[in-house]
Amino acid sequence: MKRKLIALIIKIIAIEAVYFILFFVVFGFSRVKTNAMYPNVNSGDLAFYYHLDKSCHAGDVVTVIREGERQFLRVIACGGDEVTITSSDSILVNGSTLDIEHEFSGSLVDIDNNVLGELNYPYKVPDGYFFLVSDNHYELEDSRTFGAYSKNQIDGKVISILRTRGI
Repeated sequence: MKRKLIALIIKIIAIEAVYFILFFVVFGFSRVKTNAMYPNVNSGDLAFYYHLDKSCHAGDVVTVIREGERQFLRVIACGGDEVTITSSDSILVNGSTLDIEHEFSGSLVDIDNNVLGELNYPYKVPDGYFFLVSDNHYELEDSRTFGAYSKNQIDGKVISILRTRGI
């Protein structure tokens, strides 16, 4: 009887260890708390992300931890790319208008047509870094303020979004 109980406890511990590794080391999930990615990802949606893949490309949505808060941002440029935000409210990457199939909201310029953020443009993204912006340009400070994010600052790449409104 004692051996069966010990074997059962070991099985339970092993299952919990596998669960922990899968859902906290390999994969993660988090409720989106802001509208920083509106209209593509909304507050209240559940995001599933993969921690182990740090190879990002323009258009990917990634998660980073900034000042203790999880943020979801879109990659618009990678190491070696040159980003320019113009007073005409457009983003240029390597001299071409940003070619991402996602809808952005909010303006990149203020009422006086000055580019928002603290960087000087054109901005060259260092190797091993990514230029990340929120889809809702009004909602969140991003690479326009803090500069590029390093590969180590990326906590995971979003692989799926579950819409939870109305549930």
